Amino acid sequence: MNNKNMFVDTISAINVNNGIVKMNLVAQSSEQPITDDNNPPKFDDLGQITMPLNGFLYMLSVIEGLMKDDKMKDMIQRFQTAGIIPTEQEIKKAQDK
Repeated sequence: MNNKNMFVDTISAINVNNGIVKMNLVAQSSEQPITDDNNPPKFDDLGQITMPLNGFLYMLSVIEGLMKDDKMKDMIQRFQTAGIIPTEQEIKKAQDK
């Protein structure tokens, strides 16, 4: 078994076809200067996770349980207050544009 730990910033895409889920993993490019505030972040492709649909759905149920945890709710609130992640209102406003 090949155990490989990697840091990813986010998932750039999720595709489902014939019961197989593929998630593209990306990290912010080290080529882009940290002070480059005028341009959107550039991302490097790190690879892909491929799993059966039932594994993906189980993962979602684990995440759903995590989102109900008081420690996670507190951490999300602190990150939103610090401006690290958007609030629900900011997300809704962006979606309405």
